[in-house]
Amino acid sequence: MRAASLSIALLLAGCGSPDSAGAPQADMPARTWKYYEAHPAEIEPMQKTCRDWSASNAPAVTEPAVVAANCRAAAFARSQLQLTK
Repeated sequence: MRAASLSIALLLAGCGSPDSAGAPQADMPARTWKYYEAHPAEIEPMQKTCRDWSASNAPAVTEPAVVAANCRAAAFARSQLQLTK
């Protein structure tokens, strides 16, 4: 019984918000690849955010869906723009 309560206490102590784990903020609107294709100047800043998230100490499951979706959209738009050059 002591081991179980100790394990639960240790698990709860490790929990926290993504901010406490060093994760970047995710205050952004959801964007499509068409948006990034129409606004290519916003691709690099989004990809920097993607790199910040991947380099953070936050678990991957704490990455907000908007960040993951925007990362994929920006990467796809960048590849489409490179194909048209």
